[in-house]
Amino acid sequence: MARSTIAAGPYADRRRRAQDLRDRYLFAHEVLDFYGAVLVVQEEAYDAAGSAMPAAQDLISYVAEMVMPSVVNASIASGPQKLREAVADRLTRADPREIIAAWIGGEPLSLADAYLARASVGPVLEALGAEAASSCVGRRDARHCPACGGPPQLSYFAVAGEDLAAGGRFLVCARCHASWGYPRMTCPGCGEASSSKLPIFNEEGNASGERGSVVRGLEGRLGADRAPDRRAVFPHIRIEACESCRQYLLNVDLLADPLAVPMVDEVAALPLDLYARDRGFTKIIPNLMGF
Repeated sequence: MARSTIAAGPYADRRRRAQDLRDRYLFAHEVLDFYGAVLVVQEEAYDAAGSAMPAAQDLISYVAEMVMPSVVNASIASGPQKLREAVADRLTRADPREIIAAWIGGEPLSLADAYLARASVGPVLEALGAEAASSCVGRRDARHCPACGGPPQLSYFAVAGEDLAAGGRFLVCARCHASWGYPRMTCPGCGEASSSKLPIFNEEGNASGERGSVVRGLEGRLGADRAPDRRAVFPHIRIEACESCRQYLLNVDLLADPLAVPMVDEVAALPLDLYARDRGFTKIIPNLMGF
């Protein structure tokens, strides 16, 4: 019975969406192929953790023994060269338990260590729920995950019926993937709420409405597979930035695209990340793929 519930979990939807976006965005083939390989491992880890239900105090050893080796194998087989080299190097010099403990403890990590920890810990925390998430170190406030204290990876506008106010805004945790409500036009990085300091960047023709500054020249980041036209490449995604803290995240509008899977669509929207970076903004936290 438990296995049937787990089999209907979030990772099958993420894998399907990654394949759909791969077919749509030729410029994102490499990153989505790699992300798809990681999702296969994460789905297996989610399934296994939901069946084994390791205790919260055993979380570090469980992830180190049962999940990280598969993440490493998938990364070396399918990841970009720099990541393959970094992963191989780290495993010769670091105990996986130390990497996992640092991520759960909210300590700063190198990009390679953060990737290994996130890819390995995320599906286990997601499967085990609040009790395991509560063992993580982090602030529990409006700008951090109420379950594990992690930072927000992205935001999204909900579809009608998901909350009492249709189209409410939610943040998604970078560590345990939980979601929580957050006000629109308020910076998740610093709490700034003055609209004059919260620029929005979206493409011409964005289905969410062309508020703020229109992103132009995006086609130059997409390679030769897409000729310039006046249609939005990402009609349901926009950049939400803050002049006070100079941070940003991407927002996925599920009203504009009900088939979107925010965690996957955010990975595919690398050209928007590059656009925000060119304008001097830093993402609150890079996504699993390092963008």
